[in-house]
Amino acid sequence: MQESISTDHHLSSNNQSIMPLQPIPGAFVLILCAIFGLMSSITCQSTYNSHDCSGIATNNYISNLDSLLNSLSSKASTNTFYNDTSNGIYSLFLCRGDVSTATCQTCVKNASVIIRHRCPSNKTAIIWYDECMLRYSDTNFFGVFQTLPRLLMWNVGNTSTPEEKNYRALGLINSLIDSAPNTDLMFGKKENDGSQPGFAMLQCTRDINSSSCRSCLDTLTENMEKCCQKQRGWRLLSPSCFIRYEEYPFYQQPPAAPPPHVPQPTPIDEGKGGNNTTKIVIITLSTFVAVATAALLGFWYYSSSCRKKEQKGAHTEACLLINAVVQSISAWWIWNKGKGLELIDPNIVDDYPINEFRNEEIFLIN
Repeated sequence: MQESISTDHHLSSNNQSIMPLQPIPGAFVLILCAIFGLMSSITCQSTYNSHDCSGIATNNYISNLDSLLNSLSSKASTNTFYNDTSNGIYSLFLCRGDVSTATCQTCVKNASVIIRHRCPSNKTAIIWYDECMLRYSDTNFFGVFQTLPRLLMWNVGNTSTPEEKNYRALGLINSLIDSAPNTDLMFGKKENDGSQPGFAMLQCTRDINSSSCRSCLDTLTENMEKCCQKQRGWRLLSPSCFIRYEEYPFYQQPPAAPPPHVPQPTPIDEGKGGNNTTKIVIITLSTFVAVATAALLGFWYYSSSCRKKEQKGAHTEACLLINAVVQSISAWWIWNKGKGLELIDPNIVDDYPINEFRNEEIFLIN
């Protein structure tokens, strides 16, 4: 999609003065992002739209501004809107109502850095991104809606009936203007229910009241009808509110809801904890006895099979292993009964000191 961009600084009922923005080469944008990335680990995920600066600031003002912007940027980790004042500087940021907290934080962080580079010595400035807006001034603007300076952006393609009013777009916008100012975020988005696609979004900064929000949006709508109603898509951005309309979905959808939690069945409590404990012990012992019995039966079966194979002169690895286990168990049983001498070859028992057999006992224990 191709878009045209212009900024509107002075608007009267008879004339509209528009200053075109110079396009920024893509290579320069990449280099700029790389430089800022090396300087302060700033990512290039946010989409820059435009900025506006005015007034000459003193060195003391600039020093105070740097501190304020750092503080403002940190607030984006937990807020989608925030306004603050310090040392005579008034500032705020607003993130789009459909973006995540992480996206908001990245955008505000980028904006707070880029605005100082684009407006290095100005005391009043505003910067617009797709995902957020940030502004500051030496004049208190809190609570007063402003529609200047204004940024206009539109799709270069016309609608199928450019000579007629775009009632589909106006219907969506007017519907949102009726409802959004009364919401907590002063934000709204809506899509056309008909066969022709249409998607609209608008929002106000939350330092103004619902009445001022509605007036701000009405002003932008009037200017849209003059400049770009015949276009297939457009957006108008101002310090206190914005409106956007497209023929394709451009806003972010909320994350899918997690599957419902299925609680585990609650065990039946008969009122006597001792009974439940007894049942658990009985079940555990029964299981152990069953496993031990099965193991002994299996061991007896394989031992019998091995003896039959040995009588036939056949020796398998399994039988050798079983014989070793049987012999170890037998030796242990004999030593445990105090009859260790029975393990000694009768031919050497008389010549071998009895005390030296204790090492063999220790070996069997280990």
